Amino acid sequence: MDLIKLREIHAFNKSKKHRLLDNCFLYSCTVLTCTLFCSSPFWFPSLFHSMKLFLFVSLPKLCSLLLSPKFIFIVGNLIIVVLVGESKYFTSSSPSATDVYYDEYIDQKKSLQASSAGVGEKKEVKTEESYKEKQSKTCESMKERKDLEGEEFSLPTEELKKRADDFIARVNRQRMHEAWQAISVL
Repeated sequence: MDLIKLREIHAFNKSKKHRLLDNCFLYSCTVLTCTLFCSSPFWFPSLFHSMKLFLFVSLPKLCSLLLSPKFIFIVGNLIIVVLVGESKYFTSSSPSATDVYYDEYIDQKKSLQASSAGVGEKKEVKTEESYKEKQSKTCESMKERKDLEGEEFSLPTEELKKRADDFIARVNRQRMHEAWQAISVL
């Protein structure tokens, strides 16, 4: 064996002995503390009497108070007040993010149509597959925008799902309208 291996083995054995001593000291202190605590009623009869009074008289009274109908009624009403305060009923009536995203989508669509009309390209009727692909892309871009917006994280998940569904429905209606216009032009 080389010198490095011998030193590693010696250090390991030495640390093992120290751990054993540390554990022995810790266990000894624990046993001593428990013994002193358990024998304390004999040293301090007033402390023993106080503990007995607390455990057998005060604690049951406290439990009966916490389980009384009046206390439960008050706690229930406080919970309802907090939930209503955090709900959407008291939020500001600013325009929803869905409307903003929908308006942005319409503006972008109109600018694309204007640029394609200037070049002279023909409009093609969308197939169902491309329709679903664009719908998923729109949904993904909306999720990315929500991730970028700091205020959207403060809304509850149910509200976000509802807004996303509303946005997708509006986009679908707009696409159907555009498809009907394209068919009627042909």
